[in-house]
Amino acid sequence: MGGDPGTRLETLAVESGRQLLAAAADRLGRACASVERSGRVEREVVAAAEGAELLVLARDGDRTRLGPRSLGPAGRFVVDHAPCPVLLVWPEPAPGIATLPPAPPQPGVREP
Repeated sequence: MGGDPGTRLETLAVESGRQLLAAAADRLGRACASVERSGRVEREVVAAAEGAELLVLARDGDRTRLGPRSLGPAGRFVVDHAPCPVLLVWPEPAPGIATLPPAPPQPGVREP
């Protein structure tokens, strides 16, 4: 495993990306096209969605509870800039409703 560590890391990243794309294609269970891109993930996703009818995006933040923090900075960027409708999905089963953050206080309403 000699050689430049940067080159080795880049090679591992490319191979890992290809494995992820292959696994996603297998999971889809039907013919599909895959496109390899490099760059900032959020910008590449937005650019790749040009002309799409729908973008399905997995939540990338705190997935242990419901709420706005279940969307990380990259996911938020994609939602804000996508050139098509975006469907947010949980990459695993969604947390229970008991994980909802408390409602913000309403002006003029006293808490019990």
